[in-house]
Amino acid sequence: MIRQIICLLLVGLVCGQVFGQRKSYDWGNLSDDEIEELRALPHPCAELKSRRHEAAVKRGLLNEGIRLDGNQADYDIRYYGIDIAIYFGSHSIDGHIDYQIRAVVDGLNAVDLNLHDQLVVDSVRVNDQNAAFSHYSHLLAITTPESFDQDEEFSMTVYYHGQPVSGYSYTEGGMGFMNHGGYDICWTATEPFSSRNWWPCKDYPSDKADSIDLYIEYPEAFDVAANGVLVSDVNIGGDRKRVHWKHNYPIVTYLVALTCADFVIETKTWDYDGYSMPVYSYTLPNAYESREVFDTLTIPMLNIYSDAFGVYPFVNEKLANANCGVYGTMEHQTCSFHDPFAWYYDNVYLLIHENGHQWWGDMITCRTFNHIWLNEGLTTWTEAIFYEGQFGMAAYHDRVQGYKYLGRGTIYVENVYTDVIFDGNLSYAKASWVPHMLRGVLGDSVFFKAIRDWYDSPFKYGTAITADFTWVISQNVGEDMSWFVNQWIYGEGHPDYEISWLCSPDTGAGFQLFYCIEQTQSGGTDFTMPIKTTFVTTVGALDTVIFNDSRIQVYSLWFADSVTNVIFDPEEWILRTVTTVPMTAHIATIYLADGIVGEPYWQDFQAIGGVPPYHWTFLGGDLPYGLSWEGDTVAVVSGIPTYPATFYFNLQMTDSDSPPYVETRGYSITVNEGFVVGDADGDEIINISDVVYLINYIFGGGPVPEPMSSGDADCSGTVDVADVVFLIAYIFSGGPAPECP
Repeated sequence: MIRQIICLLLVGLVCGQVFGQRKSYDWGNLSDDEIEELRALPHPCAELKSRRHEAAVKRGLLNEGIRLDGNQADYDIRYYGIDIAIYFGSHSIDGHIDYQIRAVVDGLNAVDLNLHDQLVVDSVRVNDQNAAFSHYSHLLAITTPESFDQDEEFSMTVYYHGQPVSGYSYTEGGMGFMNHGGYDICWTATEPFSSRNWWPCKDYPSDKADSIDLYIEYPEAFDVAANGVLVSDVNIGGDRKRVHWKHNYPIVTYLVALTCADFVIETKTWDYDGYSMPVYSYTLPNAYESREVFDTLTIPMLNIYSDAFGVYPFVNEKLANANCGVYGTMEHQTCSFHDPFAWYYDNVYLLIHENGHQWWGDMITCRTFNHIWLNEGLTTWTEAIFYEGQFGMAAYHDRVQGYKYLGRGTIYVENVYTDVIFDGNLSYAKASWVPHMLRGVLGDSVFFKAIRDWYDSPFKYGTAITADFTWVISQNVGEDMSWFVNQWIYGEGHPDYEISWLCSPDTGAGFQLFYCIEQTQSGGTDFTMPIKTTFVTTVGALDTVIFNDSRIQVYSLWFADSVTNVIFDPEEWILRTVTTVPMTAHIATIYLADGIVGEPYWQDFQAIGGVPPYHWTFLGGDLPYGLSWEGDTVAVVSGIPTYPATFYFNLQMTDSDSPPYVETRGYSITVNEGFVVGDADGDEIINISDVVYLINYIFGGGPVPEPMSSGDADCSGTVDVADVVFLIAYIFSGGPAPECP
């Protein structure tokens, strides 16, 4: 047996050597060509993993027999004790599974488990009594000797043996045996529904067991890596050993795993924030690059992720990285598996991705695979956090760019029976932009506090769906963030922006900028996003945020100096395309003034760009009573409102270009009741509070009276200290009442 215990890193073994095995990069200053090179690296890994998972989904979900899940909603699995013997010669196993089960309904008298028909059930015992069972169509249906009421717990044991379904091809998952790189190996790979291919279980992520034990009998010349902490590993005679791994955290079935081979075992200690935890690598003797990556980057990765999200969630046990068989790469809880010999796998990617799952996918697991983005999207984005921690913010952005997907489709998997769950473009790449964009929307301080709150949420060590994520983020931010999450998870596609702008001297001083943002994507979703924008002027650059929430929006902005350029989302915090086009004709009047009953009202409408003159048409709706429309080359609504209400109407503008540009916009005018002269604070009573309100406005920079004429108590046309004197005389000395002619 080959063993090597390394307690200290060699001084010369640094991260740069690991990355340098393929090519050396200046990660904080990558060229466009280098970004394209790096963009290609993760995709084969994700694609191959996705294909293997997807084959299991289609095989499992579309097979009517395997879809028979019986009464699994009627009970809760509290504990699994897996006790098996592995036989390499016959590619078989023999053992039993212990269960602790809680009834969630009254009168529970059956337990249905998923188990492949290729495995043979010998007997079943419930509370030490023999239990009847049947096993067909991949469902083990057990009748309990007695019934159990809600919240009542009982124990059960299933004895079984046989050849598990092979796990070394894309068409199957489960337990595989093979010679890999010259070494015999047995390993498991079961996401999403293939745990049933090597042990009887409730094979869905919605029910996490509170803890598990794994007792594995295996050839003495080999080693076993599995979930949890090593309790014992002893010789039992006949060139055989028996190892006991115990895991005391909640876990779903597809994350329960083992790998058995003649490993090189290396051990380090991770010290972090008062914790001290063992870190292991289990590699095949000739898996040199895999071993170097594990040994060099695991502890830096743990530091970076723990700083960003919260301490490694299984810190009371361990983190291990282990080699497995062909096509293998999987985030098994506390012990991720990696195929060391596949040329299309990048070992650094495997390490930082699969172990990012320890937070997103293992600690918090999607409750159903409709919400797989909570596992794969968050973890794919987590890779960029690793690069940021190692090389800086430029490397973060470059990594995010590597996952930029501008194709069709929704991140949410609407139908797990027909849609692609593990779609590399949607569940991985596009979904990784969701936390990236949320970071851009919220800013680092709010965003990372929200992510840490997700880590520490009620869903920690449990399962979640998209609505749970939205709720936690909203609670942290203090506003309902469903407007952001829903459009990106349930919406179709991405925004294609066209921007145009026109800057000209203002009538007074400075410059007026008309800035148009149009979303031109066909079909799909209209996106609402705050857009970081840089306005370049003749004296410098001004950074701001423009909130965009409709297909076409025209913004009227004032600047002290002329604007010479507009830079849209300069750091790419939005998954989008953007094109700058000449300013076509647009309606420039955005907001309309309110009216007051009995007061003259006048509002004109202006257009910009294109080819004047502009022609205006009233398309319908309701003008306020007392107002009228004047159209064609001018557009004016005027008159004296007679009734308080809000009125809605639509206008159309057509320019004189050939062909003409046409734009339509909806408007509303709110007509308010007439105000009381002297009622500066708007409470409909004239008293000392109006005096205080005016003094605060005139001398202290307080709020303006609305409307301004309500504060003009002496009807002079201006609001000044004379109005304060007028009100004091009226209130305290019997002076004339405020009443303008």
